[in-house]
Amino acid sequence: MSRSRKLHRLNNPDTDERRAQRLLFRHLRDDTTANRGRMAKRVRELQLLLTMDPVEFEQLIARLMEAMGMRVELTARSRDGGVDVRGIDTDPFRGGNVIVQVKRYRDTVTPSAVRDLYGTLQHDRDATKAVLVTTSRFGPSSHQFVTGKPITLINGAELVGLLKHHGFHEVFAAAQHGGAGGGADGGGADGDGLPGIEVAAEPARLLLHWTGEDEYDIAALVCEGNRALSDDHLVFYNNCSTPDGSVRLVTGYDDANACLMVDFDALPAEADRLVIIAAADVENHPEATMAGFAGPALILEAGADQDPAVAHLADGAAANTAMRMGRFDRDTAGDWDFTPAIAGYPGGLRQAVIAYGLDVEEAPAPAQ
Repeated sequence: MSRSRKLHRLNNPDTDERRAQRLLFRHLRDDTTANRGRMAKRVRELQLLLTMDPVEFEQLIARLMEAMGMRVELTARSRDGGVDVRGIDTDPFRGGNVIVQVKRYRDTVTPSAVRDLYGTLQHDRDATKAVLVTTSRFGPSSHQFVTGKPITLINGAELVGLLKHHGFHEVFAAAQHGGAGGGADGGGADGDGLPGIEVAAEPARLLLHWTGEDEYDIAALVCEGNRALSDDHLVFYNNCSTPDGSVRLVTGYDDANACLMVDFDALPAEADRLVIIAAADVENHPEATMAGFAGPALILEAGADQDPAVAHLADGAAANTAMRMGRFDRDTAGDWDFTPAIAGYPGGLRQAVIAYGLDVEEAPAPAQ
């Protein structure tokens, strides 16, 4: 996918619109009526997936992978070796051979299941990455285990979002009318008499878009005030997730140049700030600057039932190699507000994170 492709929901902003502007995002709390209704609907949607025949469910995942541009094959149950679907991603940069395991669970997937899939990946000569898909959720230890490993965890909320995004709306038609699996009563979150299931909080998607062909990286700092909680709470290309999985870097998310998945409700209790930074890839391109960071926009997709919010930001400058785009701040009521808060860093991402209290060693100069 070309980095210059535009998100379909963005128009071409004029110069004034590209300037930093205030954007308010009120994150829905668990105790609000709107969120309760949304989560009840999500339970019904997940129950519809739970009532599917196992083979039919695996076929649905295979069709989803095909819709995402992969070549796919279903494995024979008698010799699948813990692999349900195999796919080949032909993208020259992020592609590879993918093995997929699906878990139609009502409860949290155990860390042992994640470790078992990693063992399968290590012994599979053809596979370069693995994906574990579930209708439930993963615990913090599972997210911590996959940090730095070629494994992606997709929980139930993310699975529903991906299916809808790629046009599989017919799968959830009954949930639109309050039904679950075609039951006659169809009203409550536990319709059809199914046991209650754990529903992962629907993570927000922070999509970064810019025009032009230059490559840039997105990073996020989970902070208490102006200090990062720890080195592990810097999410960037070398550390794709916080230990608890509340902030994750996602590659290859459709038309977005970059994408962060953020579960605001799952952020550490002491965290009250999330800082978003863009940086030039000076490691591979020493002459790169932020000059090509043109028409940047940060798109917040808070949930399937909410309209995306868009903040048009200031263009980058040739004097900088990193740029703070803005921050989310948690107020005393627990809501999150976004402020553009533009700042440039001539010293790149290293200078940006040092400003938030991280001790980063400078890479040694190359031998002459």
